[in-house]
Amino acid sequence: MIKRLTIAIAAILSLSPVAKANVVEDYIYSNPVLKAVHASGTKIKFTSDRCETGKIYGSYNSTTDVMVLCIKNHPNLAELGDTIRHETIHIIQMCNGGPILGIQKLTEFAKPTDWSFISQYPTAVHHIELEANIGARNLSDAQVVTNFVKACNQ
Repeated sequence: MIKRLTIAIAAILSLSPVAKANVVEDYIYSNPVLKAVHASGTKIKFTSDRCETGKIYGSYNSTTDVMVLCIKNHPNLAELGDTIRHETIHIIQMCNGGPILGIQKLTEFAKPTDWSFISQYPTAVHHIELEANIGARNLSDAQVVTNFVKACNQ
């Protein structure tokens, strides 16, 4: 009996990483924001050398039109969804030629965590980072897709 239980537990534990990977993979393939970004021609990478530090969740490079999502650095799917929306808002900003909302309007929505987050960036990008942070938190995937399509003519 104990031997069977041990074997069953070992089997379940050996499947756990596979099950987790499938959940993340399913989430990525079903995410409407990523579908819209991918359809636009933006390249999406799920790791890069910058991810290895463990300190970043993602980035968007407008010069190369590449979004990077550091999948393994995300503690959960909700945080991954937030990063996807955040980086997509950076693409919207690029299509828009800059931030969508004025800084005064953004400060109405800002939380103390937003200010501590943007303090790690150069002052020149505080506005766009604040907007991406607030937008990722407050907008649904559908709203981000709608704004992406509108701003980037997709």
